[in-house]
Amino acid sequence: MSARAEFLAALRAGLRGAPEGALDEVIADYDTHFAEGKAVNRSEQEIAASLGDPWALANELRVELRIAHWEAAPSPRSGVQMVAAVIALGVLNAALSFLVLPLLLLIALAVIVTISACVAGGIWMLFAGPSLEIPGGASATVLSAIGLIFAALSLSALTALCGRFLANALARWVRLHYQLLPRADRAGTT
Repeated sequence: MSARAEFLAALRAGLRGAPEGALDEVIADYDTHFAEGKAVNRSEQEIAASLGDPWALANELRVELRIAHWEAAPSPRSGVQMVAAVIALGVLNAALSFLVLPLLLLIALAVIVTISACVAGGIWMLFAGPSLEIPGGASATVLSAIGLIFAALSLSALTALCGRFLANALARWVRLHYQLLPRADRAGTT
């Protein structure tokens, strides 16, 4: 399946339930973006990447459609639907910003403290170990110290891998949700 077909299928699926005329107009609009991009020798992958994630785009377009419906025929029902769509988009962003981010920072602080404690404990055992008279003698003390230091290194490596995954996920989320260009400006990016 081509990038164009995948993008338009995902956009159509994300806008499921939208009025048929509006859905066809949106799909035709984005199909035109691909045609214009092809005319200037851009690949379908480049065009799809410049338009962003079709699911996030569908969420934004759904809100735009609710606002347009409200402006065309203001009624209590369309007003409630518009406010609910805007709040739903805002709640997702707020939840990620105010709940998930502080939780991740707290977990990062706990991991840093744990790593520091393992390194400090390992170094302390290397120098103060013989005076502790641990069963097994000096070799058990040295091996315990080295074990603590390597545990800290392993935890550091695991934390770096998890941190990279979370940073990539956060970067993707920010890139997708803060591409709040009007549709006319997006047309200029193809």
